[in-house]
Parts: sequence; structure tokens; C-alpha cells
Amino acid sequence: MAGAGQFFDAREMYTLHRMFRREFSLMPQVVQSTGNSGRERVETVARHIDFVTNALHGHHEFEDAQVWPILRERGAADIVPHVRHVEEQHEEIDRAAAELEESVTYWRGDATAGARERVSAALDRMLPVLLEHMRFEEENVVPVMEKCITLAEWNQMIQASAAEHLAPTEMPLMFGMTMYEGDPEIVDAAISNMPAEIGPIIRRTAAQAFAMHAEKIHGMATPPRSTQV
Repeated sequence: MAGAGQFFDAREMYTLHRMFRREFSLMPQVVQSTGNSGRERVETVARHIDFVTNALHGHHEFEDAQVWPILRERGAADIVPHVRHVEEQHEEIDRAAAELEESVTYWRGDATAGARERVSAALDRMLPVLLEHMRFEEENVVPVMEKCITLAEWNQMIQASAAEHLAPTEMPLMFGMTMYEGDPEIVDAAISNMPAEIGPIIRRTAAQAFAMHAEKIHGMATPPRSTQV
């Protein structure tokens, strides 16, 4: 693993963004695939939407609380409007996610075509906002992170954020979902950064956890990648 004198590697952010691009882009199709299959299938898909949406919220909360203050302090003056813009995008995504959550809650209690279309409409409104946000962040903010945040700092922040936002039982699936399109070197570094009692378990179980989940949600263990949706 890289030493403390090195800086944050943008590939970590790209890996996470690929996961969000893929899973949110596939959600409309997953929702429509439920058809008239009943409440059990609706509940399965609803839990998946909740899981990925909660992961996105935790990621944005981490950036707002930990990352952006560092960039404001250490970056050049021209990063300030970019940081302000991504904060505004986070607020817009939060509003769209709240609408999605409300529609999913309704769908759980009313597994009808009308309720399903309400979820699809909420996804249709949220997806372009999310995709534009990640594009803007990758082009304008992530390069500054590579100059302002050391690898040691990043690793400490990631550990703290994972402990705050993820239950231990959720970590294999969350990591497997992310590493599905991850750079092998970055995946290995991320596992190495985990506590000694967790890392080996994640290394052994994450890929299988995602494969089983993907089979249940997408009907296949190897769903389309972010570049295919």
C-alpha cells in the first residue's frame, strides 16, 4: 500500500462513481421488470433502491463534512465556486432522493402499475441530476483533491465514514458492488486499509455477496457495466 507521503488517488472516486452510475442507471429497468409479480418482488427491489440510495447519501455527507472544508482551506481560490456548486448539486440530489424514497414507500404498500410508474418517474428525474453531478465533480473537483489530500488523511476519513454509515453486515455487499468495476490495485489498497479483523472477510466474501445480490436484482451475476448503460 502507498505510503503516508503520497496523495489521494482519483481512481478511488472513479470506482465509486462507476458503481453509482451503473446501479442508478439500471434501476428504471429493474423497477419495470417487477410487472405484476407481487409484493415480495416489489419489496426486494425496494430494499435494493434503499441500499444504493443510502450509500449515495452517506458518500455525499462524507464529502460535505470532510472533503470540501479541506479543499476550501488548501486549494486555490478558484476551487471555491466549484465546491459551492457541488454542494448545491448535493442539495438537489437530496431533494430528488427524498421524492424517490417517498415513491418507493408508497409502492411497498400499493404494488400496482400506477405506484410503479411513480417510482420510475422519480428515478427519471433524479438520474440526469446525479450523472451531471458526478461528471462535474470528476472534471473540476477530484483533480484538486489529488493535490490537497494526503493518502493517509483519505484513508483515515474513509475508515471513519464506513464505520459511521455502514453496518458490518452491509460491508461485503457494498464493497462487492463497488469493486465489480474497480481497478484491482485500488481494490487491493482499499481492503488493505480496512481494520485487520474485517479486511480478510471482505476479500473473501465481497465478490460473492454482490454476485448473489445481482442475480436477485438484475437476473444475472454479472450485470451490465457503467459503460454499457
